[in-house]
Amino acid sequence: KMGPYPHSTGVYDVDSVGLLNVVSGFNHGIDPAGKEMPERTRFVCATGAEPAALDYDRELRRLEMKRDAGAHVVMTQPVYDPYKVERFLDDTAELGLPVMLGLCPLASHRNAMFLHQNVPGMQVPDYILERMKAADARGAGQAEGVAIAREALQAVRHRVQGAYIMPPFGRYKVAMAVLDGLL
Repeated sequence: KMGPYPHSTGVYDVDSVGLLNVVSGFNHGIDPAGKEMPERTRFVCATGAEPAALDYDRELRRLEMKRDAGAHVVMTQPVYDPYKVERFLDDTAELGLPVMLGLCPLASHRNAMFLHQNVPGMQVPDYILERMKAADARGAGQAEGVAIAREALQAVRHRVQGAYIMPPFGRYKVAMAVLDGLL
């Protein structure tokens, strides 16, 4: 209701697969109505995937649909269980899409609990919660969160084509600490 388009509607017209189809069409010079555009776009079509999805088989089927709709690269949700990341990489290798690992360094035990309990798609294993609780008791929660993110990246570094880091509360120095010594 704000800005120059007060009559615009919510973004429920298409889902992620539909949006990839639209953008892929733009890249081929075709608009959503099927009309030829004067120029093609050159968007990189990235898509999300959740390696720890509760309905894992559905997530894999949707990722295949996203690839077929024009996805060029997969960006994972942050995952704190290395087994789930390895399983996801094994199960998606045949799709032929580069994978960027999502990392979200934990800031504290409280932050980890919030993500685990309140953010869809975020599952923090019990052993990580315990590590964060012990680290908080030592006053080293943020440092432990960085260590956990570094370990996750190190574990699959040879299998992914990149990583992206979402530092908590916009703390860019935390993102740099995850990469320190890895580059």
